[in-house]
Amino acid sequence: MPDTGHDPRPFDHEAWDALLADAAEHVRSRETEHELPRDLLARALRLGFGRVRVPISHGGFGWSLRETFEHLVDLAAADSHLAHVFRGHFVLLEEAAAFADPAVRDRWFSRAVAGEFIGNAQSEKSETLDVATTLTRDGDQFLLNGTKYYTTGSIYADWIDLAAKAEDGETVMVAVATAQNGVTCEDDWDGFGQQLTGTGTTHFVDARVDPRHVRGIERSTAWGQLRQGLFQLVLLAVLAGVGQSALREAVTYVRGRHRLFGRLDVTEVREDPLVQDTIGSVSSAAFTARTLVIAAAQQWDEILERHRAGSATEGDFRGGKRDVYRIQGEVIDRVLTLTTEIFEVGGASQVSSARGFDRFWRHARTIASHNPVKQRRRLIGAYELGVEESAEQFGDVAPPTPAPRADDPRARVGAGAGAGAGAAAGAGHA
Repeated sequence: MPDTGHDPRPFDHEAWDALLADAAEHVRSRETEHELPRDLLARALRLGFGRVRVPISHGGFGWSLRETFEHLVDLAAADSHLAHVFRGHFVLLEEAAAFADPAVRDRWFSRAVAGEFIGNAQSEKSETLDVATTLTRDGDQFLLNGTKYYTTGSIYADWIDLAAKAEDGETVMVAVATAQNGVTCEDDWDGFGQQLTGTGTTHFVDARVDPRHVRGIERSTAWGQLRQGLFQLVLLAVLAGVGQSALREAVTYVRGRHRLFGRLDVTEVREDPLVQDTIGSVSSAAFTARTLVIAAAQQWDEILERHRAGSATEGDFRGGKRDVYRIQGEVIDRVLTLTTEIFEVGGASQVSSARGFDRFWRHARTIASHNPVKQRRRLIGAYELGVEESAEQFGDVAPPTPAPRADDPRARVGAGAGAGAGAAAGAGHA
């Protein structure tokens, strides 16, 4: 979404910083009391965070994905629930900008500029991957019926984006308005982390849908790669924010302590080398997680810029998603490790329920469980090894690595090493 024109109402970064401070200050009490962050979301939308990716020419701020994800990580560091609920909102806007007809694109831009919020509802409890939610014609409109689960952000939303089965058997994408009797969102998510994301059950009973809000699923590889890649990248941004928040809390805890287990000679815990080493390790992990996320966002900026210029290939989109999958395991490993490692800077007092240090691991573990990392790593490995199965995800496999020529030094080294190993083995058996 290119930056064009002049914005008479620049983004209020001072108010944004105040929002982050308020969110961070009260996040623990909101979790304890299960208070959904509706007021904070409303503030973020009034500031225009829901339209930062809308071009300036359409009333937005025209931010790059890099800038958007930098702010998303910061938001997650203040309140990981609040950042998480933007997942469906940002992905639908990206899809509309990249692939929708201009009229449809502009309609969603206008809604974002008006402060309307978009939730997401895809999951169903089924033994198959088929869609059970139905869309049937009723005069000049459609009726939507079905139940969706893990509908992150939908309890806050003006619109919910979802997949449904049309009367001809085709799966279509539907945007349904929530301000009607046929849509009911339940706050019944019982996970041990991310409890305030509204990731509960949503029921649709004869919910009315305007035909303009029904769109066929784009059959190009690019459409699916964009959605899947950005859906995952938002989760990784939230994880990176959790890592930053855990670091901040650990540093605050250490700076306020003056007694260390087993060290009577230490009057300031922060002067202990082992504590310094632990905080350094946690800091490095948090920094790496954030850096990987921002780098992936910038890569998507470059892909979408080529797409707007008409020069992007489906391979570009496949590469974008593939690289998000590549960093997924690295971000998850680092954040899960650091949210455990922070306990090495204290003693029994650190595990007090009142301090809530466990919440960082619980949130990180919950986010990491959305899309099992071992499956993603296996797909990347299959791609690198040229296994055709990976083509279902990425559209292709990695090209084979050419064998070294006979006159290549690597070939001679390999042969020599093999002979040496064989000779050593023979000597061992003699």
